[in-house]
Amino acid sequence: MHKNVNIEQKRFKELNNAIHIAFQRRNKSLQSQRLCTEITEHLVTIEDRRRIRRAKDKESFRLAVELILADLMVAADIVESRWAYRSLCNDRFVRELVKAVTFKKVITLLKTSGYVEQARGGNHSNPFHVKGGQSKTFHPGLASRFRVTEKLLAIASGYGIEINNITAHYLRALPTNVIHLRAASVRQYGKKSSGQRMSVKPSPGVLQLEHEVKQINRYLDKQHLEGAIFNGYYRSFNMGDQPDFYWNKGGRLYSPGEDSYQRMKKEGRLSSIKINNEIAVEIDVNASYLSIFYGMLGEPLPNKPDLYKVRGLHREIVKAWITSVFGGGRFPARWPSRAKAELKAKGISTDKLTMSKVGDRVCKAIPIMAQLPASGITWADLMFEESRAIMTAMTSLRESFNIPAYSMHDGIIVPWSARTIAADEVIRAFDYFGLECRVKT
Repeated sequence: MHKNVNIEQKRFKELNNAIHIAFQRRNKSLQSQRLCTEITEHLVTIEDRRRIRRAKDKESFRLAVELILADLMVAADIVESRWAYRSLCNDRFVRELVKAVTFKKVITLLKTSGYVEQARGGNHSNPFHVKGGQSKTFHPGLASRFRVTEKLLAIASGYGIEINNITAHYLRALPTNVIHLRAASVRQYGKKSSGQRMSVKPSPGVLQLEHEVKQINRYLDKQHLEGAIFNGYYRSFNMGDQPDFYWNKGGRLYSPGEDSYQRMKKEGRLSSIKINNEIAVEIDVNASYLSIFYGMLGEPLPNKPDLYKVRGLHREIVKAWITSVFGGGRFPARWPSRAKAELKAKGISTDKLTMSKVGDRVCKAIPIMAQLPASGITWADLMFEESRAIMTAMTSLRESFNIPAYSMHDGIIVPWSARTIAADEVIRAFDYFGLECRVKT
């Protein structure tokens, strides 16, 4: 029994560490081009079709094979288990380079040829479930996983593409689908889950949003970023199914990929990143959401250097409580398990500090927090104000000073020589939207 649990734990860990099939990688070398040509021609020969594809459809099929093969091959290099994931729901292919029907067709042919194996999506058993405990028997909603087989890797080896040099044969392109939209989040099995992906209908407003993101991507793609990976940005909006939504909820810039600089730990970012041969510096907005909340209620920031400072409480506990309250829009009775675990990992105990006790002390020291439930302001509203201020600062630095700036959601990363100008532009951008902020370098 114990052996089976260990196998199941390992299996779940492998599936959970899969990288996303994002259709952003293309052939870079002649070897990868030739491999793609051989695989494409083979798939065409085994395909059961009544009519020959039109020229346009042939190109779409060939491109789909290239994009899918590139992501799967790179996964074989950067993920020990080789798994990559892609939801098969049709709505996840909206405005993508590969359509749902084409993706499923190519994957089926790759599986038939013995080039790819699949772990189907859906619920997966929880290897840590204890009968009678609070944990669920299943983990809901894992997307389908795919990985290349030894047979395909052997063919690739014939072209000189080996496990240790795969990434040298593939180029990561900038994202083409740069505006994402999701419905409001839902609670499933007692756990908060991201809202469903929604289709984005073209309009003058959406085209303008796309233009802004693509301008940032093209500019930053020309800079020399050392010690980190920039994969371009997409901007993700939330609560698209709410009646008051008008591209004014969420809106953060995300750089996709497990290897993205945004996923690096702060210490690693600042010690290893160079921008155009200069060491990098991070300009952070102090207590960003709390500062924005003050501004949205028309209140000035209190005269103290750290907005999270509450006498007698660890700063991290105050920050965790405020983060949880903004996330839910109400005062929770219990510590969210994630917040509690993160505090515990930092050596901070909440055993004698209930959420209500902390809330009473925080609201006494920061009275404006008591207004949150009645204000109607959500985390998505706060994120939107933050995102457009950060994007405005990035745009101003690019257009007025030719200074590259990389988003960290509540701040930016810039070259060391630009630190003073960048700090001023962040403050100016927040002020433009009627918000006050303080920054630290």
